[in-house]
Amino acid sequence: MSDDRRIPELRNIDPAITQWLHEVGIDSAEQLRAIGAAAAYRTMRAWRPWSAELIVLWALEGAINDVDWIDVTPERRLDLRRQVDPDAAPRPEAQEYGRSGG
Repeated sequence: MSDDRRIPELRNIDPAITQWLHEVGIDSAEQLRAIGAAAAYRTMRAWRPWSAELIVLWALEGAINDVDWIDVTPERRLDLRRQVDPDAAPRPEAQEYGRSGG
């Protein structure tokens, strides 16, 4: 599927993210979809390590799938985190705290 929309036309993408993507050579929805959220985020983080927070990763994934970043599922967020940081481990669920071992 061809998507010739420009980056600023995508959901979740603000002017700062548009600029960062442009700086790393991603200028269309089709380019973003082809490279994927995790690879785009890694590239942005290499270029601007102080700017690329995890919310940007969720925003990119949401932009690719045309959903709000907040609607990226926890499972997909963990998958994306592992793609950008293989040592990322899931945080324990709240109900796991306080459980005894026996």
